[in-house]
Amino acid sequence: MKSLVSIVVILFIVQSCVSISKYNDTLLHIEKLKADSALLAKRNRMLTDEKTYLETKGASMEQILTNRLQEKQDSIKNKEELLRQRELSIKDMKARKAEEREAFETLSKSVFELFNNINATDIYKHTNCTQIVVEVSDRLLFTSGTTKIDNSKASLILAKVAEAMQKNADLNVIVTGHTDSVNYSKEKFDDNWSLGMMKSNNIVRALIKENKIPTYKISSSSKAESVSLTKQNLQLGKNRIEFVFYSSFLPCIHSKEE
Repeated sequence: MKSLVSIVVILFIVQSCVSISKYNDTLLHIEKLKADSALLAKRNRMLTDEKTYLETKGASMEQILTNRLQEKQDSIKNKEELLRQRELSIKDMKARKAEEREAFETLSKSVFELFNNINATDIYKHTNCTQIVVEVSDRLLFTSGTTKIDNSKASLILAKVAEAMQKNADLNVIVTGHTDSVNYSKEKFDDNWSLGMMKSNNIVRALIKENKIPTYKISSSSKAESVSLTKQNLQLGKNRIEFVFYSSFLPCIHSKEE
């Protein structure tokens, strides 16, 4: 009987030892789980904070990109509007230029028509930018070898010049004297520039006095022998008078020569 009791006691003690060991192991496992749980909770908080940070940064970057995209779109719209305005401006400018060219061509035609009955060997008509140029040989204007106007011949040309200006109220004229390279006596003229100026001045005086051209619409100049003849005005000779008509209402537009 005592042996049985001893065995039971021994078994109880052994069982008790095993239970305590398992209990201790369980406690250690629980502590480990707690520690792991705390670590996971910490990591979860860190991930949550990182997620919040990334979401905030993402929203900020999205706003920045949205703003930049809007700026680009606004810039494109502004450039498109500027381009549209420029195209309209160019279109309007082309339309105005076309109107100015048409007006100039109409004006030059009306002036040239007045001189159509003059012998082509004595006159050369052309345009230069918005200048309407009529070159006339001295043969139709001056007494041979002098700067004195031959009224019997010059009156027709001067009347045509006056008529051109009367028909076009905005027209002005520059009278330019051209000479050949012959050297004139210093007693009469210092040089051919003076000779050219005397010729143009005499024409201007006649237009003002005889043809009633207002003084503010006419002026004179000299180019002496400095302008070379071309194949178009070669027949006139270097001794000639150039009538340069221009309108202050027309800007410079290049036109084909008549």
